[in-house]
Amino acid sequence: MTRMRTCRTTAVIVTYNAHAYISAALDETGRARDERLLETIVVDNASADGTAALVRERYPWVRIIESGANLGYGRGCNAGLAAVETPYVLFLNPDAVLPTASLRTLITFLDEHPRAAVAAPATRVYGGAALQFAGGLPTPANILLAAALRSQPSSRRVIQPGTPPFQTDWLAGGILLARCEAIRGLGGFDPRFFLYFEETDLCKRAIESGHELWAVGAATASHAGAQAAKSTGRRLYHATIAEHYFRSRFYYLVKHFGWAAAIGTDMLEIAILALRSLAKKLLGRSGADLSERLSGPVMRLPTFPKAAAPSSKPR
Repeated sequence: MTRMRTCRTTAVIVTYNAHAYISAALDETGRARDERLLETIVVDNASADGTAALVRERYPWVRIIESGANLGYGRGCNAGLAAVETPYVLFLNPDAVLPTASLRTLITFLDEHPRAAVAAPATRVYGGAALQFAGGLPTPANILLAAALRSQPSSRRVIQPGTPPFQTDWLAGGILLARCEAIRGLGGFDPRFFLYFEETDLCKRAIESGHELWAVGAATASHAGAQAAKSTGRRLYHATIAEHYFRSRFYYLVKHFGWAAAIGTDMLEIAILALRSLAKKLLGRSGADLSERLSGPVMRLPTFPKAAAPSSKPR
């Protein structure tokens, strides 16, 4: 593959059975490539639906890294990051589209804000039914408050299109433009997370290391959201695979708050939801809060397959 050395950004797209929806993302990265803004790397986690073959056939300018196993999202991102040679990296879900003009806006923002490690656009999710929020790093306290009162952290804020940029403590991982030097300095994504909370952990470590995270409303994007999760047929929790969501959350709590806080959070959350469920029954109302929580594991850490030797398919 002939690389365009003038590009300053590389998109890293991690795929797992994304044949049905990756084309929109790659069509747009192709337009950014034509404007000499972007190179693209696809890390395929052993898709069984022909994703890698589709990319190879329709998008010959994309570099493909075949991991040989389903390594999860964070480890896939790390494999792609290792191959990036540009100053910036765009972590992009295969069901997300970042228009070229918005990519240019984000690049300009990072150029002008050297303390910013990561920037994210205003993103319409779930077919435009909602806007992505920023902020609200999870803690044991706000997890339990959410269970008891259905309240969200006060620092959570929707990224409205066209609004001025604001600094935050959390950005969703579906579309992130990041400074490679900063991400590598943090050691990349923690490979212990198989799926979910990998960007939450990265955001927390970035903040603690003195980096800045910014939401940039002047850039807009779309993210279908949960396409891979829905295709698995497994039990979902708020559009996430419950099995992975609660394992990753537990590991995040153990890592940043300790075993006692992590165990206590899981146990108290279930107790609170059980009391809420009982109260609703006594009032003649139905509620699925407890059953939704119990759809996933309790006090369990993530598991994942051993890494296979990745194969890169250069052009």
